[in-house]
Amino acid sequence: MAARLWYARQVVSFVSPLAWGVAIGVAAGALQLLSTAIEPLADDSAGGMMAIVGSLMLLWTLTSVAAGRRTDRFRDAVVSGCLVGIATMAVIYVSSIVRVNVFLDQIRYRGDWVNLVSRFHASGFHSLRAYANYEYFRQLPLLLTLGAVVGGCCGTVAGTIRGRVRKGAPRTATPDSPPR
Repeated sequence: MAARLWYARQVVSFVSPLAWGVAIGVAAGALQLLSTAIEPLADDSAGGMMAIVGSLMLLWTLTSVAAGRRTDRFRDAVVSGCLVGIATMAVIYVSSIVRVNVFLDQIRYRGDWVNLVSRFHASGFHSLRAYANYEYFRQLPLLLTLGAVVGGCCGTVAGTIRGRVRKGAPRTATPDSPPR
């Protein structure tokens, strides 16, 4: 069993941080679309949002730990965190645009859309769909920057964890040698 776990960990370690970011983003985006399809008028709760953010940060940190483990370099863990954060946020952004365009007729009546709808009426746009897409497009640089910064912080935590583990107990086997 230990050898199988070692083998699975080795295979997983070869997946790039960008691929992990896309996979995490696809999962989060699919959950977002599914929850909107099931209950389109449900507002995003603070607890639910905190759970999502915490889960993303945990996954980004684990991805960074794996990247730092592969090369034993702190910088690689930080870069990995940035890449996984940017990729995840880019995919979630795309799923948010899909959500707006598919479910606009339902979600326009959500409580958390009141401000967007009131800004639409004052904007001079003729279409709420066009205005919502415009508003989401304006947020793209901020979201990608946020993904890079938070992902970099997760990578910093991962690099620190990795460095402490390395400085701890002496290792008798190399990371590439299978357990006995």
